[in-house]
Amino acid sequence: MNVWVLNAILIEAMALAGIIGVALTRRTKAAFAAGFNTMLLVTVVYVATAPSLGARQVLVLVMVVVYLVHMNWLLFFQSQHTAMAKLDAHSSLFEKYAMTFLLTNGVGWGYCLPFYFATRRNSPLNALDGIATFIYLIGTVIHWGSDYQKQRFKARPDSKGKLLTVGFWRWCRHPNYFGDFLIYVSFALISGSLWGWVAPVLNFLQYRFDAIPKNERWAAEHYGAQWEMYRRRVKMFIPFIY
Repeated sequence: MNVWVLNAILIEAMALAGIIGVALTRRTKAAFAAGFNTMLLVTVVYVATAPSLGARQVLVLVMVVVYLVHMNWLLFFQSQHTAMAKLDAHSSLFEKYAMTFLLTNGVGWGYCLPFYFATRRNSPLNALDGIATFIYLIGTVIHWGSDYQKQRFKARPDSKGKLLTVGFWRWCRHPNYFGDFLIYVSFALISGSLWGWVAPVLNFLQYRFDAIPKNERWAAEHYGAQWEMYRRRVKMFIPFIY
């Protein structure tokens, strides 16, 4: 079966599963679980249909598995510390259905696009792969580390009503998003193709024009003057720059 047809079947099957999950639970967790885990199915298809199975194909698969371990940990064990609870409260059922469809297709076709080109590269691992792996590791440390710091902070009894401004969170207001963005930059690099940059561009646009504005609006409502001082002092997305 053609790789694109197979992926289309898998992506829309995951979209349907996510929509059923939302219908049963009325929660956005099902939408995010279906969306992000679509990445593993699509990557496996790209690896399985690659001209050959080499170190690069294995590296891509390992990157995806490690990334999804963290995302599923957030979804199923730390969702109370994410924006999902706010989305549940502020989104209609139709919006949750639409979110499921957009997530599965955005991840399956856009976020996974670098993996198609990466798995088609048959040359031995080179400096580009080394740079991609290095950036991936930095992004993973920031992504995991900032989420872990947030979880530890929220678990403290004296943190109620207080804003996390230390650790990675003193670098920028959304270090977890920045770490995630670096991971997608690494995916683009390992793809060896300009088309691979579709993924980090989509990732940046989603954060800059959707996730970050929503989170900043909620933070301003919840923390008031604390948030305003923090916002003036600390950059939004890229540490010390933007």
